[in-house]
Amino acid sequence: MNALARFRSWLGSVEFAVTAASVAVALAAVSLLFSHVPGERDAFALVILTGVAVPNVYADSWTERLDSRLAGVAWALAACGAVGACYLLVSTGVRAVAGEPAGTVVGLVGTWLGGLMASRAATA
Repeated sequence: MNALARFRSWLGSVEFAVTAASVAVALAAVSLLFSHVPGERDAFALVILTGVAVPNVYADSWTERLDSRLAGVAWALAACGAVGACYLLVSTGVRAVAGEPAGTVVGLVGTWLGGLMASRAATA
């Protein structure tokens, strides 16, 4: 199979639907967060989590579980919401104890790794 055929196959896959939905949420987050969130670090972290971490978690554990593109889009939207809420809770809690940079870093890394671990536990 040549590269063009693989690319066409990927465009019709559930993985593409998850990636496209996640990137769409990340782009929407860019326009909303950078104008409404006071800390740019939180906006960057949320964009990275929704646009990169969600497709990564899907590719890690969910590729065999979802069989339709609509289910993939629904999964991606739910995962983006869960990742955003988790990041805000973790970063706010750590920021209250350890300060600004630690809250952002621990929130970003903790949410990404927590999402991977929760995903593996859910699909085991």
